[in-house]
Amino acid sequence: MPRDHYLFSNGRLRRRQNTLWLEKATEDRVPGVALDDTGAPSGTLTGEKAVLPVEAVDALHCFGEIDLNAKLVVFLAQQRIPVHVYDYYGNYAATLYPREYLLSGRLTVAQAEHYLRPARRLRLARAFVGAGLYNIRRVLRYHARRVGDEAPVRHALAVVEREAARVPEEAAIPELMAVEGRARDAYYRAWPAMLGPRLAEVFPFDGRQRRPPSNALNAAISFGNALCYAACLKALYRTALDPTISYLHEPGDRRYSLALDLAEVFKPLLVDRAILRLLKTGRLQPSHFEGRLGGTYLTETGRRRFVEAWDERLRRTVRHRRLGRHVSYERLIRLDAYRLVRHLTDPADPYVGFRAWW
Repeated sequence: MPRDHYLFSNGRLRRRQNTLWLEKATEDRVPGVALDDTGAPSGTLTGEKAVLPVEAVDALHCFGEIDLNAKLVVFLAQQRIPVHVYDYYGNYAATLYPREYLLSGRLTVAQAEHYLRPARRLRLARAFVGAGLYNIRRVLRYHARRVGDEAPVRHALAVVEREAARVPEEAAIPELMAVEGRARDAYYRAWPAMLGPRLAEVFPFDGRQRRPPSNALNAAISFGNALCYAACLKALYRTALDPTISYLHEPGDRRYSLALDLAEVFKPLLVDRAILRLLKTGRLQPSHFEGRLGGTYLTETGRRRFVEAWDERLRRTVRHRRLGRHVSYERLIRLDAYRLVRHLTDPADPYVGFRAWW
């Protein structure tokens, strides 16, 4: 079963017959400093190799400085393997997106048509926000029963439910975004209560701040959101959907905005739950964060631990009510993309966004 692979070492990735070879380099990655002008990865190649059978690779995530050549890029494109690249701080930077292979002119026209018709676009934007807020409520309800002081969590739950009730009433995308923003603000302010007094003191958190992340929790959320975005983009690549035509987020240049739409649905279940679990089990400690350039970021050890937990989470399975079989969390993203396809080609089949039942 192919799955994602995460490359933290510096080195050179190349093709050898039908296998991917990563030849590792000696030195650690250096933040924002160009040691030379050759474009070579930091350090010298050691000769130590890691072998990845191509049939076992579904996507690559490059956190180290990886050297690629054209022959490898062609090979990855032939194998339909996307490569996601992150900067030193774990911020998503780019994706090597193989040529589309599931082309559907009919679907592309339907996608554009739903964007151009305000009522249809608004219906989809409401579905993304509504599903995201529903899943936030699942997280809050789960923790409301498990914390000592549940009043802050109950208050956040009441705010999120009030804002969620406004979703069907809002008549414009900016107002819908404002609803989502107010609900998320209340949600994040309940995190100290969900963590408990001891962890809240170790990981102080007074709200979401992105650029740069102001503390450890903001750093973990930013890193997790980047992984979720990449997972949604990969799911879209496995469909005939055009990832640049979106409905909640405004389509723009140089970004796959439909992946942002889809990520809104899954961030509470995949990212937020992973972070809370990592902190509560002690797998992430204050020593796994560092201050740089006026912000706070995960160290390489911290990113490795996060990615391990993330990979475990994506592979976790749940029995699907409608399908009557177990499917992985990662598969749920693709199933939601398929639901969007069905709606776009048949508007009578509504898209409601994935809603957790557990």
